[in-house]
Amino acid sequence: MKITKLLYLIILITTLSCAKPQPLSQVGLYQTFEHSLENNNTYANKFNDVQLNTTFISPSGKTTSFFGFYDGDGKGGGDLTTGTIWKMRFIPNEIGKWTYKYTWSDNTKGGEGAFECTEANAGKGILQAYKENPRWFAYNGTEPVWLKSYYESGHGSIAQPFDWVKENVYQPIIDRGYNHLQVNWLLSLCCFEQYYHDGPEPTTQDLTLYTEGKASSTMRLDVWQMMETHVDWLNTKNIGLHMFLGFDGSQNDGPKWTSLSETEKDFYVRYVVARLAPYANIAGWGFVWEVPGDRQDSELGWAQLVKKYDVFDHLRTYEDEFPVKNEYHREEYNFAAIENHYIFSEERDLDRPYWKEPWTHHDACLAGYVPGKPVYMIEGNALWRRFWQKRTKATLDDLRQSAWACVTAGASFNWCGQAGEDELVAFGPEGLPFFESDNPYLASTKELDILSDVMTKEVAFQSMVPTDDLLSNHDNKKVWCLSEKGKQYLVFSSNGNAFELQLVAGNYTHNKWLNAKTGESQVISKITVLDNEVKQFTPPTTDTDWVLLITVK
Repeated sequence: MKITKLLYLIILITTLSCAKPQPLSQVGLYQTFEHSLENNNTYANKFNDVQLNTTFISPSGKTTSFFGFYDGDGKGGGDLTTGTIWKMRFIPNEIGKWTYKYTWSDNTKGGEGAFECTEANAGKGILQAYKENPRWFAYNGTEPVWLKSYYESGHGSIAQPFDWVKENVYQPIIDRGYNHLQVNWLLSLCCFEQYYHDGPEPTTQDLTLYTEGKASSTMRLDVWQMMETHVDWLNTKNIGLHMFLGFDGSQNDGPKWTSLSETEKDFYVRYVVARLAPYANIAGWGFVWEVPGDRQDSELGWAQLVKKYDVFDHLRTYEDEFPVKNEYHREEYNFAAIENHYIFSEERDLDRPYWKEPWTHHDACLAGYVPGKPVYMIEGNALWRRFWQKRTKATLDDLRQSAWACVTAGASFNWCGQAGEDELVAFGPEGLPFFESDNPYLASTKELDILSDVMTKEVAFQSMVPTDDLLSNHDNKKVWCLSEKGKQYLVFSSNGNAFELQLVAGNYTHNKWLNAKTGESQVISKITVLDNEVKQFTPPTTDTDWVLLITVK
């Protein structure tokens, strides 16, 4: 008998010692952790009758409460009554073992789990204001990034084969060094005929995300799957996404925000945040275009809900058409998204002729800045071929000069070099300006590459601020200055306009003129300043734009 018991004990010990713990799932730093749960309970409305609540504990012990969402069959199918899958998502920001717990708002049994956050496949993180100089953006507020942003204006393109869109739209943009896109399909509320008509036909043009006034019971899970396919892939490429049309479809014949009850608004924001906030590349949340910023029943109330639910603190804003009288001082907004209107005059008809002028872009960017909140020129009229060019008649020169106008005002910007408000195309004269073709805006692509190279290779942009006050004897609508006083100066001169520049005492050893159209440069000899001096500068020619670079290295 004793021998039998001993044998059982040996077998038990051997079995336990041989059992290996299941390896933890791994997710890269700042990538998206996702876990699916099955709940077979019956609910009248699975979107809203039960809440999945989550708590994540970091390796250092920090606790973050968040929430999950109902996702039908987990594959784009299902509705408010059919489906058993709920999902939780999260962005881990520490290397090591994370643990999590989840509970249900009814008596359904919860659970717990763990995953490993690794350096392998790490993402860049969340775009926020750069803590050291918040005129600019930085990953997680600490790693400055030059925002090279393009307005990709497809809507119904989310229903075209993703591999085609990836290869013919996104990849050419990425290959050109862009790290940020302004998009219309996030969220999918309108304008579905705007897809790439030289590509495969979309599977459907019925892509409205929810039925007006009924967000909590009519969410289209198939449309969510389409949108998230794009978001997820772009997230792995560290491509930031700004919602241009955003949450309110009212200005584009889509579902109106104001048709939602307060309860429905709360559900709508919470559900979108649960699904999208765990993607680091949401950069940022937007309500819709051209709103005043102070309406409690619209953009302000919306921003309050986003701030309440987004535990990751992504960028959030509204588009201000009138940046001289903006609302960005409010805590609900953490960056400015502006347009260059009402700079010359508060009367629209008087102001309209100046919407293509580069100086209105510069002054708008200066006006839109509130300390601590970076400025993003979201709809610079001279920067868009789409919609605005045929209305303003802006030239390629206007586009280039307006881009520099934004930069010298300490602001980021997007631009658009494709035509079409309805039948978009990827290729040809009216398509994306990233192919060696007969597209006239390929020239702008190359000129903005020059600008980007200057900001990322020639200067430390993250330390620079607008300093037009250092200029004198100049045309302030043609010449602008960005600098880090005593260390680096950048002056943009439209059409070679002469100017004077005040310099701090020092020896400036790396100096040159750079042709903003061609990228060709002319070296300037060492500049010695004994005291704060005003130096006179005359660009090499007046037939192009010139950039003066003065640096101490």
